[in-house]
Amino acid sequence: MIKVFAVGPLQENTVIIADDTTKEAVIVDPGAEGEKILSKLEGLKPVAIINTHGHLDHVGQVGFLKKKLDIPFYLNKKDTYLINNDIFPGFAQLIGAVPCPAPDYNLEEGDEIPFGKRKFVVIETPGHTPGGVCFYDPDNKILISGDTLFRRGVGRTDLPGGDADTLKNSLKKLMELPEDTVVIAGHGDTTTIGEEKHHNPFITGRIELW
Repeated sequence: MIKVFAVGPLQENTVIIADDTTKEAVIVDPGAEGEKILSKLEGLKPVAIINTHGHLDHVGQVGFLKKKLDIPFYLNKKDTYLINNDIFPGFAQLIGAVPCPAPDYNLEEGDEIPFGKRKFVVIETPGHTPGGVCFYDPDNKILISGDTLFRRGVGRTDLPGGDADTLKNSLKKLMELPEDTVVIAGHGDTTTIGEEKHHNPFITGRIELW
């Protein structure tokens, strides 16, 4: 079971993925509208909050959900400095962010996050942020890419901690996944690795990363 729904004024994609048998579920990037996210969990057993990176529009409701659900929060420690960083004045207020607690677990390359009979494998993909990661389900060929890779786009690198050359290397790593891998991005539409490999101008080289 996969639920993808946009939250907040930036239309950030929060993702809930559950094992169909056990109903164990993980919440990915709960950025805004905490009550809406809670409503999507009906009938499920949430076991973890896992985040692709630390920007407020992706972690804005981690604190709310941890208090409600008492489940652990996973994030790459290199992004801890971002989780309560406004980026620009009034950003937290704009998206209704609540204070974000420190992560309970650090995410690193190759880590596995099990839930029921399913699992995510962590792929480190810095560039948009220093601690950016993606979550890959190899059995079902699903990638949750956060703000590293979008449909026909890539993550911006002009925010604090961003780096274009680092992002290029991360994108090359993702392009090694099977072309029929479904990509659920942090904003916008779902796509596939094959579509982006052949048609994303930032990956084909038609547009240079800034």
